[in-house]
Amino acid sequence: MTDHKLPWFKRIRTWFIMFVLICLGLFITTLPAELPQNLAYLAKAYSEPEIVEGALAITKKNPKIIALLGELEQMSKFDMIEGSVIYSKENDSVAITIGIRSKKMIRSNMDLLVQKINNKWEYQFINVRIKGPKELKQTISILKK
Repeated sequence: MTDHKLPWFKRIRTWFIMFVLICLGLFITTLPAELPQNLAYLAKAYSEPEIVEGALAITKKNPKIIALLGELEQMSKFDMIEGSVIYSKENDSVAITIGIRSKKMIRSNMDLLVQKINNKWEYQFINVRIKGPKELKQTISILKK
């Protein structure tokens, strides 16, 4: 069978597969080297949701947060993906940045540092950074040891 009588996809399939493989290779080489480690940290943080939930409970009690942001909403499963999680080499402390949502729809993040002391997580600091609108932009210290 001659080349002209084959369907168009069969005529270009080899070039198409090579193009896709080259694009995939270029994409993989642009990924950061720390990606596997960051995914492992994220999975570990998902297995310990009490860290973020406890910090949110403390933050919800702060009168300045209530006045500025209103009632804070519970964390969803995807909030941590948008933030960052970094464990220490010994896995005895963790720094987390996570977005928080409120009824007033003000963009803000919660930063926390937690350390494991006697097999119990203890908060070293909790800060809320209000990102927008610009006139409300500030950092509020909720807890600092």
